[in-house]
Amino acid sequence: MEKHPPTEDSMHGSIFVLLKRFVENLYDYSTWVRLLEDAGIRHAPYQMDGMYPTSEIFTIVHKASALTGVPPQSLMEEYGAFLVPDLLLVYKRYMQPEWRTYEMLLNTEGAMHAAVKKEDERATPPLLLVTKKGSRQLIVDYHSRRRMAAVAIGIIKGIAKYYDESEKVEVTLLTPVGEERVQIRVDFLP
Repeated sequence: MEKHPPTEDSMHGSIFVLLKRFVENLYDYSTWVRLLEDAGIRHAPYQMDGMYPTSEIFTIVHKASALTGVPPQSLMEEYGAFLVPDLLLVYKRYMQPEWRTYEMLLNTEGAMHAAVKKEDERATPPLLLVTKKGSRQLIVDYHSRRRMAAVAIGIIKGIAKYYDESEKVEVTLLTPVGEERVQIRVDFLP
């Protein structure tokens, strides 16, 4: 496992392993190798139980953006959507079978993020405060110094797709996506 200075923000290895799968799924293994080379990342392959500098995910995404012409925030959103099936499989035991998109979002912080921290105390998912605005609207307050709200938006859209509710769920940014605190409105259409 890689060692890093304690002051450097680190992310759980699963995020990097799944990023590799995302790149290989969209492109291929050689694209992943090229991105790492272009990013100057030469350490051993990412491990699920490792901790790695958060800066590496941004470096990889920016190199992918330069290679593909897809804006970094769009890549992060696509990546977030890609994560959903794996996340829901891994954390299935913390979910209720009757939950759909609305309930998943309401319970993300209390059930899902609590489970992430329980499984590995080193994991530091963003803080998500979800407020009901009636039975058809939620406001998601994303808080993270990592400024990765685009991944959260992708996850919201991915959850809706997972539950076959994409046509009924509308996601609207209320504040700029690249900030530490981002507000996202989620409307549930009839």
